[in-house]
Amino acid sequence: MPTPDPRSPVLDVIGDAITARTGVVLVGLPGSGRRTLLAHVRRRVEEEGWTVATVPGPADTGTRPLDALALAGLTSSPPGIAGAVHAVTALASSGPALILLTDAHQLDDTSAQVIAAAMDRADITVLATVRPPLYDASALRTVAARRDATVVTVPPLPFDEIHRLVADTLGGDIDADVAGRVYALSGGLPGIARAICVEARRTGELVNEGTHWSGARDLWTPAWGIPVGRLTAGLTEPEREALWVLAELGPTDVSTVRRAVPWHIVTTLDDRGLVRFVDEDDRSVIALFPPLLEEHLRHRALSARGRSAADLVSAAFRDHPTTPDRPPARPALSTPMRWSSSPEAAAILGRVLREHTASRVIRCRADWERDPTDATALLYLQALLDDGAPVAQMEHVLAAERTRASDRPSLEAVRIRAWEGVFRAFRLHDVPAGLSVLLRAAAQMPHGAAILTATAQHVRLVTGSDTAPELPLVPEAGTPNPHADVDVDVDVNVDGNGSIVDLPPLRAADVVRMVRGEMLLAGGRTTDAREEFAAVVPVDPVHYDTDALISLGMLFAGDIRGAVARADRQLDIARGMLDRSQIEPHAYVVALGLYLEGKLTSLRDHLTGVFALDAPAPLRPAARAGLLSISASLSLMEKNLPSARAMLTQLAELDLAGGPFVMTRPEPASASLAIARGVPADEATRRAWERIEAFIDDGNFLAAVFDGARIIDLHVDPDRAARLTEIARAAQGDLVPALGIYIEGALLHSAELLVDAAARLRREGLILHSARAHAMAIRILRDEGRTDRATEESAHLRRLMEDGGEESRLLVSEVAAPAAYLTPRELEIARLIAQGASNRDVAARLVVSERTVDNHLYRIFRKLGITSRSELAGLL
Repeated sequence: MPTPDPRSPVLDVIGDAITARTGVVLVGLPGSGRRTLLAHVRRRVEEEGWTVATVPGPADTGTRPLDALALAGLTSSPPGIAGAVHAVTALASSGPALILLTDAHQLDDTSAQVIAAAMDRADITVLATVRPPLYDASALRTVAARRDATVVTVPPLPFDEIHRLVADTLGGDIDADVAGRVYALSGGLPGIARAICVEARRTGELVNEGTHWSGARDLWTPAWGIPVGRLTAGLTEPEREALWVLAELGPTDVSTVRRAVPWHIVTTLDDRGLVRFVDEDDRSVIALFPPLLEEHLRHRALSARGRSAADLVSAAFRDHPTTPDRPPARPALSTPMRWSSSPEAAAILGRVLREHTASRVIRCRADWERDPTDATALLYLQALLDDGAPVAQMEHVLAAERTRASDRPSLEAVRIRAWEGVFRAFRLHDVPAGLSVLLRAAAQMPHGAAILTATAQHVRLVTGSDTAPELPLVPEAGTPNPHADVDVDVDVNVDGNGSIVDLPPLRAADVVRMVRGEMLLAGGRTTDAREEFAAVVPVDPVHYDTDALISLGMLFAGDIRGAVARADRQLDIARGMLDRSQIEPHAYVVALGLYLEGKLTSLRDHLTGVFALDAPAPLRPAARAGLLSISASLSLMEKNLPSARAMLTQLAELDLAGGPFVMTRPEPASASLAIARGVPADEATRRAWERIEAFIDDGNFLAAVFDGARIIDLHVDPDRAARLTEIARAAQGDLVPALGIYIEGALLHSAELLVDAAARLRREGLILHSARAHAMAIRILRDEGRTDRATEESAHLRRLMEDGGEESRLLVSEVAAPAAYLTPRELEIARLIAQGASNRDVAARLVVSERTVDNHLYRIFRKLGITSRSELAGLL
């Protein structure tokens, strides 16, 4: 199966238009990948027998007329207009011709007239690239007037493709967080992303640490002026001044922008593609695009233009002047804001989050220094953690709090000890130290013992501690502090930027129930777990509950769509409130649900938006592990091995057992990667099966079954697969038992059982596993020589995949592809027929009789279970 091209939909649109002799205008910013798309199109049409010529748009405005055609090798310079028309017309002397006009906005009018005249005389089609605005290209209008034409906008690349591009540019794996920052800066524009990496490597902002490249939080270098210069070329002075003001404002609502910048200039910048409107239900936010543009201008804030912009914004919106030691505060966005999920919006939100987090550190530090309490310390610690501050800074705050600690029964004192224990276990990877903090504090603070001991069980579960976790007991009414009411619970309050400024309610019973729920999930007791979660009092009964475990419980209880919808809603609120610590936990549940449902297009878009935010939650490492694992699995399906390898490298460094969190270990995807490299299946899957056995021994049955279902089609370990089958049968709900039937069918090598499992898995919403079970059944049928039944099931599976959309063909291995059933000669004929050749054309090309082609085509149709040439073209 060929490697999927992330821009294949765009290429298909362009290809269909060219085949229909419709001209195409490809619009994109410098760095958007216009030239790369042209190269793909050129290869496609040349394979179909077209003649292709590339005509550059000269960058020098003083270039003589017709020099563009001379540079393309179509004419000698100067040839005269009549001679030029004749030379261009000759391109189509032996068949259709395609002229690629690069940077058509710079093409001279005379060359455009020559091309237009040639199009009147011959079978010539034009594909032109321009930078926005489209209406600035007068020469292009001359050419486009000769034929029907369509306009195609170059889309940004998805995150995994930028990840691959960055890895290729640097010559090695790269940290996903760094790749996320590159994506957020570039907005998914490949040329900009490449420029960022090249310069960051040159200046030492990106460093090779042996296993992968990592980088400073700020990748800026003065050399960004080069791509910025290309982006801003041709702007007037008022438009340049407006860029500086918009950079100073940052992403801002429309009413604020209208006060600072003349609207006709904003419109012009929008036409040029340099601003984006993030549309919401009742308003829009305006931001510079790509975000690198804003970042570069703000780094040059002390220049004359930067100071002028700062003074203007300060005079209009601030109550104090901007000075070098007092950075400006931007106008606040109203909250909560529902951010669009588009790649551009994700890139912009990533920049907003980063800046907001940095400003929150400044505010929280001032609050703590002015009023050093457990509450202000905890808010300051979390802000430092979110900002990626050095560990020494957080240790300083913790040490000061230990010195100041008193014996009063403070809820905030319990909170800060719980935070420290989890911080040491997850962020510092020192599980014994984290458990020591929690258990010692539980002994010293009876009023918080239930919370602290439950937190210790959570740490043991997620990290796979040597001491097995124990199911905590829910405090009964009347026991000390059953609802953490030593202090009065506070509501969730947000500031003008949407930041949580008060600590949310903390109830001992709720904390214990959440830990009990995740432990029950780990053991496959999905029904019992959901009952525990249902008893938890939400932070906001109407809108917002921060814990993604509740959605996870819904998912494993069988309500996959409901879980995805709930988690997506919570993710939307978390982004709107700029609640960094909650973004990835909810995003993990959405990603897992989309993955299980086989919605790969939606999954790719979702992962792009999440990684572009670069908002890891260090105290929720299982969520990041799940996102990395799911992303690696998607990359493997797409044959994007560099991206998969980089994701798995970072996943292995987290070193989590995972607890109830499915798809948080690297072994299954690593096994697939090893097999892709030629490692024998039994050897490639050995570590994965060993991890599954460890899961079973530790009572993490849910993770064991799901991991087993991930690798069962790679290699079957009979003893461990048999244990998984027994565990799945005993699990609550319908999801896990359905997976057990799939595993049992693979264990028994039973095509019938696998077909039944595929149908049941599909009913449960596990489309990915259903497709794989079906594909395995087909492979077994073929191995057993039951060709007719294999063909029948293969046709059925293909129909199911086509009905599913969302790139469902990636869900199954090559077992369901035509190449798996056809002989080399049949495959050769099938491809020619799919390209539109007649039986007579094929016979002439292959030097065989037309009757031979007829016989081959009959067998091809029969093997593939199809009845028409159009169906064959759809398969190939």
